[in-house]
Amino acid sequence: MEFSRLPEVKKDKQLCLHHFPDSFYWAVFRFWETVDVKRIAAALKTDEETVNRAALMLGLPQQKHTKQWSERGYITTIRNAWHILPYDQLLVLLDWDEEKLATVLKEDDFLYAKLGHFKPYCESVSPKPLTVAQKEQLSGIKTVMNQYFTNWHEGATPFDFFDKNEEMVVFPQSEQLRLIYSYCGLYARVLDEDVALSYPEELLEQYKRAGVNAIWLPVVLYQIVPFPFDESYSAGWQKRQKRLLELVESAKKYGMKVFLYLNEPRCMPNDFFERYSYLKGSTKGMYTALCTSQPDVMHYLRYAVRNLCEGIPGLGGFFLITCSENLTHCKSVAKAEPCQRCKDVPVYRLVSDVIRAVSEESRKVDPSICTIAWTWSWDNFMTEEEMKQCIDLIPKQVVIQSNSEAKKEFCISGVKGTVSDYSMSVPGPSLLAGEIWNYAKSRGHETCAKVQVNNTWECSTLPFLPVFDLIREHMIGLRNMGVKHMMLSWTLGGCPSVNLKVASSCLENPDEKQYDQLLFEEYGDDAPMVKKAATVFSDAFRNFPFYIGTLYYGPQNGGPANLLFETPSGFDATMTCFCYDDLDRWRGIYPTEVYLDQMKKLSEQWKEGLQIIDKMSDCLFKQTAWGAYALFRSSYLQAEFVRIRSTGDKNVLFRLVEQEKKMALLMYHLMQKSSLFGYEAANHYYFNKGMLAEKVIQCEQLIQQYKKEEKE
Repeated sequence: MEFSRLPEVKKDKQLCLHHFPDSFYWAVFRFWETVDVKRIAAALKTDEETVNRAALMLGLPQQKHTKQWSERGYITTIRNAWHILPYDQLLVLLDWDEEKLATVLKEDDFLYAKLGHFKPYCESVSPKPLTVAQKEQLSGIKTVMNQYFTNWHEGATPFDFFDKNEEMVVFPQSEQLRLIYSYCGLYARVLDEDVALSYPEELLEQYKRAGVNAIWLPVVLYQIVPFPFDESYSAGWQKRQKRLLELVESAKKYGMKVFLYLNEPRCMPNDFFERYSYLKGSTKGMYTALCTSQPDVMHYLRYAVRNLCEGIPGLGGFFLITCSENLTHCKSVAKAEPCQRCKDVPVYRLVSDVIRAVSEESRKVDPSICTIAWTWSWDNFMTEEEMKQCIDLIPKQVVIQSNSEAKKEFCISGVKGTVSDYSMSVPGPSLLAGEIWNYAKSRGHETCAKVQVNNTWECSTLPFLPVFDLIREHMIGLRNMGVKHMMLSWTLGGCPSVNLKVASSCLENPDEKQYDQLLFEEYGDDAPMVKKAATVFSDAFRNFPFYIGTLYYGPQNGGPANLLFETPSGFDATMTCFCYDDLDRWRGIYPTEVYLDQMKKLSEQWKEGLQIIDKMSDCLFKQTAWGAYALFRSSYLQAEFVRIRSTGDKNVLFRLVEQEKKMALLMYHLMQKSSLFGYEAANHYYFNKGMLAEKVIQCEQLIQQYKKEEKE
C-alpha cells in the first residue's frame, strides 16, 4: 500500500531487538498503557480476548486512562509504534487517516524530523504460535513485572500535573513581559481540542502566582483564518478562532495576555502548486514556499493577520521566527534554492517584509497589539551589518528579541565551541545578543531575551533543574545589559516552578538577601540546605559537555528509558527523539574519553548535592534533584556500555547493566510520585512507565545472559 503523504519507508532499516518473544507481544506491551485494547486488537489483526490474554501473560495491569493518552499523548504512542508497526497498522492503532498523520508529522514541532525523516521497515504484526523457548521468555517477563511493577496504578496519574489544592507562594507579576509556553500545551493541535487541555485554570493560576504575565501558542494562519487560495486547508477555522477567543478571555482573568507564534507564510505541499504555480517559491523536499515577492502572497499574509486580530479582540500579540527549519519565505532555510524572483533579494528584506506586514496590520486593528521579532538563526543567514539593516526596516513598535546566549563562547575540558541556544550549563548573555539589543535600542526598539530557566534539551524531561546559581548568573548579566522583557521558554520549560521566581526576582533585584527570603518563603527551615545543594548542582552542571548536537541527539532526555544495544543498531540518533546507541552523535565535538569523563563528573558531583538534602522532607525539589541524577548517570552508563561492548568485557557490561536497571527503577518510582517526570509538551511523555518497565525487563535478561555466559 502506498502512503505518498508520509515519510518514505526504508526497507534496509529495521530495528532488531530480542527482549520479547516476538513483535506481537512487544506491540501489546508497548501500547498497553496508551491505547485502548479495542484499538490494539484492531491494529494487530486479532480480537480483544487474544490481546487481553497476551497482556495477562506479560504481567501487565488493568488498563486505565487510555482516553487521556489518545487526546494528549499521541506522540508517545507514535514513537512507541514507529519501529514495530507498518503504516497501515499504525493508522488503525491511532484511528487516524493518512492526511491527519501527515499533518501531525509536518506541523507538530518537526515531528517528522524527530522520527528520522523516514519510516523504518516493519513487517505486519499479528499473533503467532510460540516455541517452548519463547514461552519461557514470556514467563520471565511476567516474573519481572510481578517483582517490580505491581503498584503501577497506585502512583501519580498521567497528565494530572496541577494539584487544585496546591498552595503556591505568591510572587508579584512584573510590569515587564514574562512570556511562557504551557507546560502541557498540545502544540500544533492546541486549538483542535478543548483549550482547557493545554491551558487548564489551575495552570493559569499557578503561572500568575509564579509572576508570569503572558502565554504563547503556535498557530498556522491557513488553519485559523480562511485560506483564499484553497479553503479546504482551513476546515474548522471558525472553531479554532472560537477556542482561541476562549483562551484570551480565560487568560485575562489571571492578568495574562496571549501571544501567537507565527512562522509564516507557511509552505505548502508540492502538489498544491499544480494549480497555483504563480505563487511558487523555493522548494525543499516535499514542500514549497509561498513566495513573498509575489504580491498576492503578501496580500494574503496581511489579510490573514488583520482577519485574526479582528476576530480575537484582546489578543496580546505575536512573535515571529523568520529564519528556521521551516520553509516560509524563499531564503528562510539553509540549502533551499531560492526562486527566480527572490534570488537577488537580500535576506534582510524578505525577513523585514514579513515582520512589517504583521506589525502594521495588527496595529491597524488594535495599536496595543505587540509584535516581537525574534532574531533566532539570523546570524546563520545574515552578517551583523545585514542584521542591523533588517532592524532598520522594522517598525519601531516591534520588540527585538534575541537568544540570550547566541554565539556565547565556551571551553569545556579543553574543547572550545559556541552556544546557539538552549543552554543553562553555559549561562548567557552573549556579546552578539548584547550587540543586537544595543543596536535595537539605539533605533528606538524595546528588547527581549529568549531564555530557558526551567530546563533545556540538556535535560528536558524534568519539570525544572535546581541550578539556581546558574540562573542568577544569567539574570545578573541580562540586568547589566538593560534587558527587562523575557520569553521564559520554548515548548520545554513551561513548568510553573520556583525557577521562574528565582529568575524574575534576580532580574529585578539581584540582592542576596532577597534571594534568601525567596528560598525561605518556598522551603521554610529547609532553605539553607536547598541553597547549598543548588550551588553544588550548579557547579556540577557546568561539567555538562555542551554542544547543540549533544543536546539534540544525546541520551540525557530519555535517560534510563533508552534501550541498550548489545550490537550496533545501525541507526543514527534523531533530534530529541531516538538516541539509539549513536555515541558519535552523542559526543559531538568531544573526544569519546572527554565526553565520558564529563558525564561521569557531572553525575558524581551531582550526587554530592543529593547528600546535602538527604534529610530534607520529600518534595518536588528533592524529587527533581534525584530525577536529574538518574538521567545524567544513565547517560554516562549508556555511553560506557557502547564503548565497552566492542571489547567483549562481560564483567564490565554486567556491572553497567545492573546500574542501568537501578536508574530505570529510580525513575519509575519518581514517576509514581509525580506525573511531571518524563513529560515535555512537544514530545508528550518522552518516556512512560511502560518504557521504563521494558528497560528493566531488557536489563534483567541481559544480566541473566551474562551470568550464564560467565558460568560457561
